[in-house]
Amino acid sequence: MRNKKDTLIITGCEGFIGSNLAKLFLIKYKHLKLIGCGNLNNKEKFFNINNLELVEYWNRDELFINLEKINKNRLLGIVHLGACSSTTEWRGDYLISNNTRYSNSLIDFCITNQMRLIYASSASVYGMRGFKNKENPSDLNPLNMYAYSKLLTDQYLTYKYPNQNLITSLRFFNVYGINERHKVGMASPVHTFNEQAKINNEIHLFMEDDSENPFQRDFVSVDDICTLIIDLLTRSDMYGIFDAGTGIPISFRRIADIISKWWGIRGKKIEIKQVGFPTKLRGFYQPYTCADMSFLETKKIYWHPKNINKGIHDFLDSSNTID
Repeated sequence: MRNKKDTLIITGCEGFIGSNLAKLFLIKYKHLKLIGCGNLNNKEKFFNINNLELVEYWNRDELFINLEKINKNRLLGIVHLGACSSTTEWRGDYLISNNTRYSNSLIDFCITNQMRLIYASSASVYGMRGFKNKENPSDLNPLNMYAYSKLLTDQYLTYKYPNQNLITSLRFFNVYGINERHKVGMASPVHTFNEQAKINNEIHLFMEDDSENPFQRDFVSVDDICTLIIDLLTRSDMYGIFDAGTGIPISFRRIADIISKWWGIRGKKIEIKQVGFPTKLRGFYQPYTCADMSFLETKKIYWHPKNINKGIHDFLDSSNTID
């Protein structure tokens, strides 16, 4: 990183990925001046960032006002992670305003001011298929309003700025790790299963209609996602829309088994129970996801995410206190 550009803005800094990214940036680049921006509306978010050395924290409503005042020559870029990520939120007007319009305005600002931007999109835009159609990348079928709000921003970037060389959209797959406590009902299965095991000595798996084809998701550690963002931020050839996962789908049963065995080694017997599939999720639940990470080889990006056992063990070791 150039010394002249020593300031980075992270929106959603108090959130799950944002707080982990801020921590890693400050560890790797001690000279970096970090500005957080978001919505500190509960104590879990506060505890995600209370130990971070931020030079400023802006409310999300202050972002564009403060961007006009800041010394833009010192800005390394913006990582935009702030959004409502609830897949059960159906108020379209709210999500279009909070997610889509806000992100689109940030894209406009960065294009106008020649500013580097990486923003969070989502694998939920792929719908029930759960992966990119390489023959027809525009073949997308979001299953909920959250996914649609993210897709609209990706389309805005593609069609308004087809030749831009400043902005990267990352379609995150199933990210897991520390600092998910504020994501009530939306936390990753890894976090949820661990909490169930810790509190109730059991893990709940949804019953599946086809045992030969179990639910599988592309689970990726938040540590790896943060490393990828840092690696891409200063590259001059990573513009456009890309998947962000491991490219290896893993069954929910395997996730449950890893967590159960981890607790078992520590003297806690965990029962894995099957529970009925929620009616409200039928038709809106991706049974399979898998990222297309072929760009790593094409662009010669040396990013190697943890295997699922290592990733979950690291998470369990850091998030559980054993007496």
